[in-house]
Parts: sequence; structure tokens; C-alpha cells
Amino acid sequence: MIVHNEIKEEIFEAVTRLFGIEIQECNQIHLGYRNLKWQVKTANGDLFVKQYNKQRYPQERVPGLEKALQIQNRLFNEGLPCPELFSYEGKFVLNTGNGERFVLMGFNQGFTLPPGSANPSQMYSLGKVIGRMHLLLEKNIAIEPLHWDLLSKPEMLETWNERYDEAIGLDCSKTLHHLEQQRRILEENDTDLFVQCEKGWAHWDLFADNILFNENEVSSILDFDRMNVVYTDFDISRPILSCCNHENHINLDGVSAFVSGYQEFKPLPLEKLVRSIKLTWWREAEWIRVEKPGDSTPLKRFREENVWIAENWDCMEDLFSGR
Repeated sequence: MIVHNEIKEEIFEAVTRLFGIEIQECNQIHLGYRNLKWQVKTANGDLFVKQYNKQRYPQERVPGLEKALQIQNRLFNEGLPCPELFSYEGKFVLNTGNGERFVLMGFNQGFTLPPGSANPSQMYSLGKVIGRMHLLLEKNIAIEPLHWDLLSKPEMLETWNERYDEAIGLDCSKTLHHLEQQRRILEENDTDLFVQCEKGWAHWDLFADNILFNENEVSSILDFDRMNVVYTDFDISRPILSCCNHENHINLDGVSAFVSGYQEFKPLPLEKLVRSIKLTWWREAEWIRVEKPGDSTPLKRFREENVWIAENWDCMEDLFSGR
């Protein structure tokens, strides 16, 4: 805590030095992994300060982070609901005199939803926001090489074997059952299932904690730090799973509302919807393993969603088409 207080004071001093903003009060936000965050009160209104942990964001990651924030700024200027960023000498990743990296942005009002609890009106608004975001990214931001790609089928089977052996050794019948489901899907499918997935700039972290609502409308999309050139389908499946899947059931009205909102800006046919969800299963399948004491709440939630996809793998088209 002493170190955290020192970092806080160092960053707050830099905010005053760089922008002439005096911080009157602060409230630490205990969300996320390793990065320190504060809501601060100033004469300019409430602002948000986020420190980037040096282990999580070493120097080699800073150019990619700066690029992501530059894109967030462009989206804000286009009217997308997201926080306004403060820049100094053209940079959004700011530094203290001792090299602590941080970002300063507006504090957007709103509330996050408990996972799986979104209503159709909220999902319709979310679909519109994400559809418009994808359209803006497609039109305005130059494409770059793919940042991350799927594991091949042999690689998937290799990690499966390691996780299966672990579950056998720990005699975890629940995990073994889920891994048997995985094995069947892996044996029957390959990455050619995803050849039609679109590649482009994507937020890549649109789970419930990063979406603020104001009643039935999205008030802000948060945390663009992971934005990169990946499969844009992730921005479809992740919010649907995070906001519509509750106790191993999917809110079909919410999914339909999301699709309707998204389609106001970009096509989203049934086959693309199903493919996006299966793509997320493939990406996150390696997270199905014996639970450990330090596993985070989001990780546990992602595992539950992955299990739901596996259990519904063969009937997903019928499920979402209403047949």
C-alpha cells in the first residue's frame, strides 16, 4: 500500500504539472488486473486516472497501447460513447518524472450490469454502438497485419492433453466431463470453420465490466487498451455471451435485439452470429481446466460461457433461428 500511495502521489503531481489540474479528492477503483485506477474530483469535474503496471505493460507494449488510445480518441470525436482522453504533446500515454505510465480521461457516468442480466432494450443499444464502431473502424483506420491468430488443431489438442492429464491427476470429474466435450468438438472440427471470419480493428475486450449503461442505453464503452487487428467477430460474441448468458441459459430476445441493432450498420446473418460464438469457444477453450484458488471472477465466468457453447455446439443454428 505504501508503494501504491507513492505511485498515486507521483501521478497526481504529474496531472497538475502537465495540465494545471488540481486533484481535490480521489476514490480508488478496485477493478481490473494490477493497474491502479482512481476516480478524481477536480474543478474540471470528475476525471479518471489509470496507471499502467510496468510488468503488465513493459516498454515494448507502449506503442501498441498508444495506437489503441489514438483510435479511441478518433472514435470519441466521431461521437461514439467512450471516454474523452487528455493528451500531452500529442501523446495519450503519459509519464511521470520517474517513469510511471498513466492515462487521464473523462469519467463517464453509468452502471455496469451483472453478467447475463441485460434486457432486450439494452442489447439493442449495445448492438447499435458496436455495429457503428465497426463501421467507423473499417472506414477510417488503416488495416495492419493480424495481431493474433487462432491455435491450430494440433496445438489445441496438445494443450487439451496437458489439461486432461492435470484433471486426471487432481481427480476433478467436473473438469474431465467438460474436457470430454471439448475433445469431441476438436475431433470433428478444424480452423477452416473460421476462414470467413472478418479481420480488422476490434475492441477485443467487450465483456460486461467494460460496458456502461444509463437505463436502457449504452452510456460508454470502456477500456480500449487491447484494441488491435484481430477477428472482429470477437466483438459480437463476447458481449452477447457476457450480457445474455445466465445460469447456463441464453436470453434469445436479448440476442435478437443485439443483432437488430448491429444490423443498422453492418450485416449480421445467422451463420456469422453462430461462427462468432464458436470462434470465441476456440479461442478460450484452453481456459477449461481445474480451477485454482487465485482464478479471477471473469475467468470463471468465461469458463461457464465456454461450457455453454460446447453443450449447444450442434444446435446453435436452430437455437438462434427459433426453429
